[in-house]
Amino acid sequence: MVTEAQVSPAQERRIRLVSMVEAQGFCTVAELAVALDVSEMTIRRDARQLVGEGRMRSVHGGVTMLPAAAIDGTDFRARATRDNDAKRAIAHKALELLPDTGAVAFDAGTTTHEVAKLLPDGARLQVVTASLPIVNTLLGRDGFDVISLGGTLHPSSQSFAGPMTVAAIGGLRVRTLLLAASSLTDDGVFCGNHFDAGSKRALVDVADEVILLADSGKFELSAMVRACSLDDVDLFVTDDRLPDRHRRAMRDHGVEVITVPVEEDHAIA
Repeated sequence: MVTEAQVSPAQERRIRLVSMVEAQGFCTVAELAVALDVSEMTIRRDARQLVGEGRMRSVHGGVTMLPAAAIDGTDFRARATRDNDAKRAIAHKALELLPDTGAVAFDAGTTTHEVAKLLPDGARLQVVTASLPIVNTLLGRDGFDVISLGGTLHPSSQSFAGPMTVAAIGGLRVRTLLLAASSLTDDGVFCGNHFDAGSKRALVDVADEVILLADSGKFELSAMVRACSLDDVDLFVTDDRLPDRHRRAMRDHGVEVITVPVEEDHAIA
């Protein structure tokens, strides 16, 4: 039996590595290297051993604890048909919160796509996004630049993701991030797959301000990969059906909460 005193530095590092992946569902090699203060080569070596022991799975760009069936994502077209009234109301409020100029990142999501539809010509913004629907919506529009983040295109989420996307994000700085979510808990913001989680974390890291856009029903949904903590969020825009307990949880993490009435008729111009 190995006692605590007999645990080697490598064993202790692998224990911490497993703990991080368990907590988040997926981690990139780069973020594990930073968190554990070792080289990416060391992380790859540890990961190969842990994968060989059956303790985790290797996926493109990192490692995960999730089964293959759990990391395919959710179909964008299916999500786009749900809770449309709430999404439009949230999008109208989010539009008011955007800066007049500068770089704004739009996370891939159906609510952020609604905001993109509302952007007026001449907005004088640089829009950074990995979302193909958002790029298509803004194609040919006047008054702002669109910076499309490259990478692997995932048909289900209709977004670019992967190591190339994360690397591209790392070279940027944006004033505001409009962050999307598949589900919310008191522990943080979650999404349905490992590749989107990597993009979201990278965007949070380069944003001066993070505005989370999600309808209150996201607290009732389950998603398996943690994208970030509520501590990373500055402002949460949601509908007025948000239960008080979730409002309190947000405020306990220092998040300002703005609710909008769903029953208002928001016609998209």
